[in-house]
Amino acid sequence: MIATNGFSRAGSGYRPEVDGLRALAILPVVLFHYRAPGFGGGFVGVDVFFVISGYLITSLIQHEMDQGTFSLARFCERRVRRIFPALFAMLTIVSLAALIFFFPVDLVRYAQSLFATALFAANFEFWREAGYFDVAANQKPLLHLWSIAVEEQFYLVYPALLLALRRVSPWQRIAAIAIVFLASFALSVWGAGSAQVAAFYLLPTRAWELMLGALLALGAVPALKSAMASDALVLLGLVLIAGSVLGFTPQTPFPGFAALAPCLGAALVIYAAHPERTIAGKLLATRPLVFIGLISYSLYLWHWPVFVFATYIGFREPSGVGSALLIALSFVLAVISWRYVEQPLRRASPGAPRRAPFAAAALVAGLIAASAALAASTDGLPQRLRPALQRILAEQDDHEPRIARCFGLTSEDVRKGRLCRIGAAGAVAPSFLLWGDSHADAILPAVAAAAARAGRVGLFAGGEACPPLLGVTTPKPDCRAFNDAVAALAKRPEITEIILESRWAKYAEGSTYGYEPRGRVVLLDNMCRTPAPDDNHGVFLRGLDRTVSELRKEGKKVVIVASIPEIGWPVPAILARRALAENADGVDPDVGTYLNRQRFVLNAFTSLRQRYGANVLYPHTVLCRSGACAVALNGVPLYRDEHHLSVKGARQLLPLFAGAL
Repeated sequence: MIATNGFSRAGSGYRPEVDGLRALAILPVVLFHYRAPGFGGGFVGVDVFFVISGYLITSLIQHEMDQGTFSLARFCERRVRRIFPALFAMLTIVSLAALIFFFPVDLVRYAQSLFATALFAANFEFWREAGYFDVAANQKPLLHLWSIAVEEQFYLVYPALLLALRRVSPWQRIAAIAIVFLASFALSVWGAGSAQVAAFYLLPTRAWELMLGALLALGAVPALKSAMASDALVLLGLVLIAGSVLGFTPQTPFPGFAALAPCLGAALVIYAAHPERTIAGKLLATRPLVFIGLISYSLYLWHWPVFVFATYIGFREPSGVGSALLIALSFVLAVISWRYVEQPLRRASPGAPRRAPFAAAALVAGLIAASAALAASTDGLPQRLRPALQRILAEQDDHEPRIARCFGLTSEDVRKGRLCRIGAAGAVAPSFLLWGDSHADAILPAVAAAAARAGRVGLFAGGEACPPLLGVTTPKPDCRAFNDAVAALAKRPEITEIILESRWAKYAEGSTYGYEPRGRVVLLDNMCRTPAPDDNHGVFLRGLDRTVSELRKEGKKVVIVASIPEIGWPVPAILARRALAENADGVDPDVGTYLNRQRFVLNAFTSLRQRYGANVLYPHTVLCRSGACAVALNGVPLYRDEHHLSVKGARQLLPLFAGAL
């Protein structure tokens, strides 16, 4: 995060308690990223940093303006010297590690984020990437740099704003900053509910946090005279920060109103913590906290890539002991970076040309961007690997070829008739409907091939993370409306048969599987309006029963495709890693594990078959016929990730659908 020393309210003296506050900001971030229990809201440490940034930068600029010594060129030079060296050193080492350890598809993703980072646009890149098929956060070594990009974008525009306000009165300046604060906060509140990903990553919805610190620096609040009041406000501020760290979760709508608590907490600490007269200020100014604050920028840079590479190499997140060792390693790297990179390059040498830092930064950024473009344009340099490994890893991209056009539709798409036709060519009228989530898209090659053989045409209605459960609300906002629109389409007389497929157990149990990132899926309906994972079974049963019964009332033939076996680990990557190690031991999961995970939904399907005459197809009878669920055939993966079949895998199910169609 921001690498600026703490200045006094006058803008010149060092404030050790601000470095202490930095320590209280970085530690929750690290513990949150390393999945430490109880730190579900540790991400708010970034918001604390934003408030500190706004305060310190405004203090610095305003002090120099008051002295008549402010220079935009000198300001930019200081930013370059403080931000770029440690960042570029980390990017160089992490890029070499990515080149060594990452498989091609992962190297391409890394290169895309590296290119954006070199242009200080990482927040835009990660905003663009966010989506249903986006890779897990623990596979993105540069994900944390979105906040560095926000601050750099802030540095580009904010000094110009203060320069424009330099001739107005202090209160007019405060009023102008307050207007920016209020406008940004209002946008943030709106975005937290309507455009959460954009609100999280972009400067316009984060600017108010920086402006809160700026208002403090400009003296918008009169100085306190009472030491007792100061201690009380600092305590309140620390409680607000701690409450956010311990009480928030990744599911908390953010930033918006929720971000007020940690930001106000940070502002109160900055405002009231005087080491010379408050107990809290003395505690924040203690040497251990100050030292952590001093290395906080380098610690922020290093801790996340260390976690990502440990997870990537081990194919699972580290244990508690492993996390502790990795955090210790992150501290070691941070100290080395602070001592041998940050400190030596922080100040200009006597007589050094002013343009030298800019030229060096531009050169290094250009080299980083060029190397990223090379890695991305060459498909992740697959020639680094043996042909056999390349063939295995190619299955990561072996998805249904029309996925970008036919999957991830909205309720509006369904109402406007934008569904893809599947099956036979020609002017044959659609007579069946394949309805479900990404697992329905994954089996589409088999369904389409079976339909083509039978001379039939169908429509595909696939929604992101949206099981075909009528009357059920999922975390995807449009899911319920999407299903209502598909149900209306299914009732058309020419549609005689409905095929339902989904990752059923994930929704029924409300949980991911295996070594996937941990997460909960909470289902709601009109009988259960309060989010409670324990109600998922009931909501799931009611939704599935509602779907099948309504379709059967319309005289439709209903075919339910039971769950594709979930593997729980990235199949192509694991198989490639095993091939690299020449490990031929079997890895196919036991069918009993599959049946145990699916027990509830399989019983539900049996009940629906008995009550409504629904036809149930069981993919595991094909994929697990040997007693273990096959993950590869003749050395080629049947899955493209932890649970989606590849096209090759889907084709194994052709006999299953040939009978149904």
